[in-house]
Amino acid sequence: MNTVELACRNIVRNSRRSMLTLMALAVGAIAMLLFRGYVADTLGGLQTTTVRNLGHLQVIPHGFLEFGRGNPGRFSIHGYEALMQAIRRDPVLAEMVTVVTPELQLQGVVGNATGGASSSYMGVGVDPAGYEALHAWNGVGMHIPAGKSVLRGDVADGGVIGVGLAQLLGMCDALKVANCKKLEPLGKADAARSSGEAADQALPSELANLSALQTPQTNDAASIDVLAATPSGAPNVVRVKVLQAERQSIRDLDALYLALPLPMAQRLVFGPQEKAVSAVIVQLKRTDMLDAARVRLEAIAHDLGKASGEQLDVMDFHDISPVYDQIEASYMSVFQFIAVLMAVIALFSVANAVGMSVSERTGEIGTLRALGFAQGSIRALFIAEGALIGLMGSVLGTVLAVLIAQYAINAAGLSWTPPGRSTPVPIAVNVFESQAVLWGTMLGLTVIATVSAWFPAARAAKMEVTEALRHV
Repeated sequence: MNTVELACRNIVRNSRRSMLTLMALAVGAIAMLLFRGYVADTLGGLQTTTVRNLGHLQVIPHGFLEFGRGNPGRFSIHGYEALMQAIRRDPVLAEMVTVVTPELQLQGVVGNATGGASSSYMGVGVDPAGYEALHAWNGVGMHIPAGKSVLRGDVADGGVIGVGLAQLLGMCDALKVANCKKLEPLGKADAARSSGEAADQALPSELANLSALQTPQTNDAASIDVLAATPSGAPNVVRVKVLQAERQSIRDLDALYLALPLPMAQRLVFGPQEKAVSAVIVQLKRTDMLDAARVRLEAIAHDLGKASGEQLDVMDFHDISPVYDQIEASYMSVFQFIAVLMAVIALFSVANAVGMSVSERTGEIGTLRALGFAQGSIRALFIAEGALIGLMGSVLGTVLAVLIAQYAINAAGLSWTPPGRSTPVPIAVNVFESQAVLWGTMLGLTVIATVSAWFPAARAAKMEVTEALRHV
């Protein structure tokens, strides 16, 4: 009779204790796999949202991240059309790239003369077709629907604002926004105490007067006046017809968001003669192509920048949005803490089970030694018992984790609203995101159980035969 068969018989003989130990290991495996699957799904959603908004790579003027918004005239790419053509024609990048589109970032003040309200904004000028293609990316295979913007190339003066900005400008009725909060009018006593009211009401009318010099005057309640500073420092204003208010995923962005067609944004920032952008966004088919694409893109940007006299940098979404790596590191640190905690529980559970088995079978150990079993054989017997408990418990936990994830959590259709966001996201657990995690969990718990059985097994092997036979 071999060692494994003896170990299996001993596990069955102490079925109650063995079952409790198996369940402790199974719960540990379930906790690690479900949380790791949740982290994988959350990070996949975060990557999808980030890549849809920022692309994988951006070619930007040197120093733009630090100073660009304050000086768009200096930190801009004037030869962006040649750069985009070079990227599209490159034989290496052609196999990786899905979208190449320009973007102009701008900021300033927006006013609604009809509603007598104004607010600051952070806007982007985009190519409508490229913008929509950018937001259709789903290289991770997530269940997040692609957003469709109403920006159109044939509506030269049409823009989109966030729902939060629509609320601030009092445009809920004009844009027919559902679930849009409205500011209650002040009473006479409150109005008298509001010392800043006159100044607040003056700004939209001043914007409207300045806008009338730039564009024909209209009385459309869905129109806003957008002000930005030109490279010379002089203010410039355009009148924008708001096509729709679109709710943004982040609340703070929702109260500032403005999207314009690129020609209109360029006219606002640079005037009618000059064309430039803040960045050229490059989106890849898959994120694992990032490193290879960056090397090739840096070479193209360096050559074109040298020819045009512009110093260009290539940044990936990790550089542009450091919060992505911070969130990923935060989730992984929590996962590591849970893994260590479950490992400690498994260690003591198996050590306790095997230790009790050694204590109860002292007479049996003495008999086996008297029959000629060596110390190594006794040690191997109890180590095999611990290893089998670890293997069975981890396999059971893995199977239960898969069933719970697929038929309970994912099928429930649950959602939650993460901190800083205004829209809910679905709760899902992707336990199959990494086969290495599944096999690693089973192997890790089995190894921990084997190691934890070593110490009581060594104690059993060192028993004196005569002393052990007294317990027969």
